[in-house]
Amino acid sequence: MKTAPTRPTILVLRFSALGDVALTVPVIKALLAANKDVLVVMASEKSCAGLFSGIDRLTFEGFDLKAEFKGFVGIFRIFNLLRKKYQFSMVADLHGVIRTHVLRFLFEASRRKTEVINKGRIEKYALIRKDNKIFRPLPHATERYADVFKRLGFKINLLQVGHVGQAGTEHNMPMQPTLAVDSVVKVGFAPFAKHAAKMYPLDKFKEIVQYFDRAPYQLYFFGGKGAEQLLLADWEGYFSRAVPISSTSSIAEELEIMREMRAMVTMDSANMHLASLVNVPVISLWGPTHPYAGFYGFLQDPLNAVQVNLSCRPCSVFGNTSCWRGDHACMQQITPYMVEEKLLKVLKG
Repeated sequence: MKTAPTRPTILVLRFSALGDVALTVPVIKALLAANKDVLVVMASEKSCAGLFSGIDRLTFEGFDLKAEFKGFVGIFRIFNLLRKKYQFSMVADLHGVIRTHVLRFLFEASRRKTEVINKGRIEKYALIRKDNKIFRPLPHATERYADVFKRLGFKINLLQVGHVGQAGTEHNMPMQPTLAVDSVVKVGFAPFAKHAAKMYPLDKFKEIVQYFDRAPYQLYFFGGKGAEQLLLADWEGYFSRAVPISSTSSIAEELEIMREMRAMVTMDSANMHLASLVNVPVISLWGPTHPYAGFYGFLQDPLNAVQVNLSCRPCSVFGNTSCWRGDHACMQQITPYMVEEKLLKVLKG
């Protein structure tokens, strides 16, 4: 017979996209910082393990949802594995989808206390609908995550953690010093997003990179596998100041590379959130989506978002819808100069 855990242990559920999982990191760090006796078991996609390395009092449990743990059979396998392997008294569902609803029901039946995220679907719909928009900033995703832990009875202060340094240490965002003329300035570029509608035209993005293809800049390109990897390899050969990154780099290794960047240029994408985790200022480009939906980079400066004001924006929370106008004006009207100007301001401090 199992003995009860001697310390409060929370099972946290969050699968899905890399960026959404990355946003849980500062919240869990804030939870652990404010509750010194708490232990966390983080259940997520197996590929997200690198996000949680080096976090004290956290155990990561990764699952391959496309193979071994696929479908409803996979849900029950996850439940049985977690139930038998770990002793936890409560479950924080930070996802709120069918998979985690079923898991939460099973854990409730096993007498675990559970809470689930309030996604704010109605207010998000009001923000993105075509007519009679209610255009106002909604709670950030990290606030929605933190609220789940508060309802479980824990104190949490997101500002207590701030940005995260090496090996899980914590510090506030420093002022960026003025660069010496002969300094090497490392700049990251991430031109891709999960949905094509959220991507800036690649020919225009290449113009931005071209502007910085000179001393004292060193250019680093971040993306996924397959076609993205091939295009970035081509760019690494084309731009004289490019520094190649191994195509086999893990998330943890890419975070270490990002940590050295003076700034990153990204879409509304996972790379925006990864750079935020390692205290790198991000210039982010926004088209059909909008920072008001609550998925802006954690503690990033709102002034570093590049976007144009159109009555149809935003038309999507996640960028997975087609353009109502048919011309993708929200991205097409962003000029390379707009991005270059913001990036230069950040680099100059």
